[in-house]
Amino acid sequence: MNRKIVAGSALAFACASGAGILHAQGRGGTEWTTSAYDAQRTAWVKTDPRISVQTMTKPGEFGTFKFLWKLKLEHDPKAATALTQAVLLDRIIGFRGFKSIAFVGTQSETIHAVDYDLGTTLWKYHINYSASPPPVTISTAECPAGLTAAVSRPTAYAPSIAGGRGGGGRGGRSGGGVGEPGKGATTLATAGQTRGGAPAAVGGRGATGPVSPQRTEGAQAGTVPGSAAAAAGNHPGGLPGGARQGGAPGAGSGGGPFRPGQDAAYVVGSDGYLHALNVQNGWDNMTPALFLPANTRVTGLIIATSDEGAVAYAATTHKCGSQPDAVWAMDLVKADKSVAAFKVGEATIAGSAGPSIGRDGTVYIATTAGNDAHSSSTFALEGKTLKQKAAAQVAGASFNSSPVVITWKDKDALLVAGGGKIYAFDASNLSGGPVATSAAFGTPEFETGSLASWTDSGNVRWIAAAAANGIVTFKLVEQDGKPAFQQGWTSAPIASPLAPLVINGVLFTASSGTRLAPGVLYGLDASTGKQLWTSGRAITTSIKGSLSAGAGTVFVPGSDSTLYAFGFEIEK
Repeated sequence: MNRKIVAGSALAFACASGAGILHAQGRGGTEWTTSAYDAQRTAWVKTDPRISVQTMTKPGEFGTFKFLWKLKLEHDPKAATALTQAVLLDRIIGFRGFKSIAFVGTQSETIHAVDYDLGTTLWKYHINYSASPPPVTISTAECPAGLTAAVSRPTAYAPSIAGGRGGGGRGGRSGGGVGEPGKGATTLATAGQTRGGAPAAVGGRGATGPVSPQRTEGAQAGTVPGSAAAAAGNHPGGLPGGARQGGAPGAGSGGGPFRPGQDAAYVVGSDGYLHALNVQNGWDNMTPALFLPANTRVTGLIIATSDEGAVAYAATTHKCGSQPDAVWAMDLVKADKSVAAFKVGEATIAGSAGPSIGRDGTVYIATTAGNDAHSSSTFALEGKTLKQKAAAQVAGASFNSSPVVITWKDKDALLVAGGGKIYAFDASNLSGGPVATSAAFGTPEFETGSLASWTDSGNVRWIAAAAANGIVTFKLVEQDGKPAFQQGWTSAPIASPLAPLVINGVLFTASSGTRLAPGVLYGLDASTGKQLWTSGRAITTSIKGSLSAGAGTVFVPGSDSTLYAFGFEIEK
């Protein structure tokens, strides 16, 4: 018994010491919790303890920015090999010590939790298809079969009024195991259950509230409109075949039951069921809930949190699964997890990052060119109900990026790319049309996907977009009392670049590559476009998907299901 006590004390001391060492080494910073980093889809990590313009060019106390590891995640030669964007959780503690985790999904519908300090898999979870319609097994460019949306963790879309901790790195807990003052240490089963601005309580709200006007007539409350379950009268939230009920004992905060909206690795399978996986072991924290029609192409899953609760949003695009394009919202606070939808007729929802959310909870989408009345438009929708608040149609715009929400003169503004231009909208007067339009860049046919937007040390607003042969940037400035675009820098040639991201003044992008000419990761000075670093020949395949970054590390999804990590080594 004495030996057990000593061992326990030693472990506690080691964990406490480890926390100090980790902090001293600079591990930490903000967390990439959803597509394009945050609810506004800015792809901008403001600060990082390791990555900067200086450290990318001159080795400092952290050493040299370099290739760290690669990990093959799909080994079935017959399986699809695309990877989702990596979503991050920094510094959780379990019986094996501190871990920093990247959550990545394969197109074959397996979620991997990767220890990104070591480049090893901690756990994996396969989603068993459970919908009534048979699964689609043949992929096309427009409708890839299998998992398409990245994992998401709770992400606050506005600062907490109550002074709570936000998600998406906005002052939220980084996942450390030390715990809150006076509340003891975070254990293996409870780590990370209250981050992200999730609701403090669910009781009292129940299933009350207005029924969504978009819900299919005659469907059970919460059943997805237009789905097979709606037609059959199936109840949502039933446990799909093969799914594992509940997490480890004490899966909720403080040992209590898990409450939807609390921290977890959320993912929606091709069968349309939303899962909340325990970040420590991959078990289902809640009964998987029916969210979307089966076999659709899902983009931009986000668990949007505020003081009012948590709502899951996602978009389905390209009419896959014989469904019109739509945005979907599931109220995670309500017991029935009711679902609302906003459909865009025969139009196609633009962009790769999904819907964006303003600081007031308004949901924004854009559509591509077409003959439908909803085409070439931006829409503002109410949170939860998704009722249309406003819209702006721009003839010939052919939007091809997800909207980015920025702050301009203390108000929300939208940035959307389309037809080789970038458009700026006043979010409070969306129907008034664009307030500024950039000069044409690149080719109108190139799919921008998503933008990156940030401010520099002089508080100048920048926007970066991928064009056919490189990255193009603009500044948004004030001229004669109105916003206007000014041409920024253009990068050296980069073939078919991925959508950029910015982390602490460094812009990262990658060439898509081919079988004969593999992709290359680039680090550029976000203010000048000067090349600071490249990955050289470290990547041995083409790249498909989206980059993500955090805690001094950049993640690249290889098209052969190999995840690459670049950054600064952590002492092991």
